[in-house]
Amino acid sequence: MLSRRRKVEYPFHYSPDGMMVHVVAELSDKPGTLAMLLNALGGKVNLIGTTSYVTDNGTAVFSGFGRVLSKDDTAESIQRLVASYHSVFACEVWESNDGLIVDRFHTGLETGLGEHYTMFPTSSLAKTFEEVVRVFGTGGSTILYLQGLDNARGRLEGYRRILGPHPEKRIDEITSILEAFGYGTMTASSDSYGWTLKLEVRDCFECSSGTENKRTCEFLRGMLVGLYGGLFGKAVSCEETRCRLKGDKLCEFMIKANDGASLSQLSSPPADGTLKGRIR
Repeated sequence: MLSRRRKVEYPFHYSPDGMMVHVVAELSDKPGTLAMLLNALGGKVNLIGTTSYVTDNGTAVFSGFGRVLSKDDTAESIQRLVASYHSVFACEVWESNDGLIVDRFHTGLETGLGEHYTMFPTSSLAKTFEEVVRVFGTGGSTILYLQGLDNARGRLEGYRRILGPHPEKRIDEITSILEAFGYGTMTASSDSYGWTLKLEVRDCFECSSGTENKRTCEFLRGMLVGLYGGLFGKAVSCEETRCRLKGDKLCEFMIKANDGASLSQLSSPPADGTLKGRIR
């Protein structure tokens, strides 16, 4: 069984032994096209850090770093090889300089929902949160909570689209989405009557830098209120009952409906995206 791990992104790669290249090609989005390209590159480049995705205009993009296998091959010869295939519309190949190869094609990150992202170390973000609390005290904690709430609400439409009409039946998928985005390794469970949803987070990003000011994970707590409340169509509350910032081994969040009803007895989200009732 595979051990779970974080996804490795390659905005750059350093390898002082041998020439590295970055191959980017725009392809026909047809079955077999990517396999053809990989087969063509297989005898020329030992590929690492590859990715492929469909574009808005119906084509596909392949991007991959790799070590050139033969001294006779150059970035120019590899580019000519790839461009010679009729299913390739455009291709460019960059080569390393003193062992360093940098992605000169992509200008940032984008999710399948079309949201733009930037890479930022979790420890640095946690330090930023820590500084907000140090400067503003309890007001800083409130700011983080409200920002987490707003963060979730701004993404509800996209989540509803991919989760379908009954997100309450897709708790595992919701948890996996949060994990894939790097919020932490999570385990979700509920009691037999569905009154409470318990979420355990073993490596919450807010705890990644430690803390000098004892607090809780207010940003994530606010995000969970906005996310689950919005998806379930109920005003909910969320209490963090355990937190690594307080010396616990993991962070634990308990999510309940404010009306006291079972979370499994869900209503459809309002058409205007708002939630009735007090969210805390």
